[in-house]
Amino acid sequence: MQAHRLMLCAFVVAAALPSCGGDSTNDRTCLHKEVTYAGSKAGTAYLRVTSDDGGRAYSFSGNSPSIQFLIAAESGIVICSRGGEHIDIPLTAVAWIDVSGAAASVCSDLRNQDPQCQPFPSDPQGHQTALLRFGQTTIMHIDVVEPP
Repeated sequence: MQAHRLMLCAFVVAAALPSCGGDSTNDRTCLHKEVTYAGSKAGTAYLRVTSDDGGRAYSFSGNSPSIQFLIAAESGIVICSRGGEHIDIPLTAVAWIDVSGAAASVCSDLRNQDPQCQPFPSDPQGHQTALLRFGQTTIMHIDVVEPP
C-alpha cells in the first residue's frame, strides 16, 4: 500500500457534515456521494469511485441488491480522511444497474477491483468526475439514466 493512500472513516450525515474526529476541521478531506435514479429497471446496482491514477490514491466500491438500496446507502454517507499529502485528487465515478446480471462474477470482490467490472451499454448508468480538494468536502452527484 502506498503511503499517501487515504485512511477513511465513514459515518451517516446528520444536519451538518461532521468531522472524522479531532478539533481541527481544516485538515480533513471528505467525499459526499449523491446517487439518483428515476427509471424502473431492476438488478444489482454498482458504484465505483476511483482516482484518475488508477485508484492508487483513492478507491471506493459499493454493491447493492437494487438501485434503491444503493441510493439509500450511498446518498447518506460521507467518507473522510485526515492528513496525507496536501494535494487535490481527480476522481471518476460510475454507477449502474446490471439488468442482465452479467456483472455479478467480475464485480463481486470489492477489495480487488476487476477492470472488467464495467456497465454494458444497455445498462442504466451514470458517470461523474470531480476534484477531491484537500481539506474540503466534495459532493458528487451521480445521476443514473436509461441508455438512449
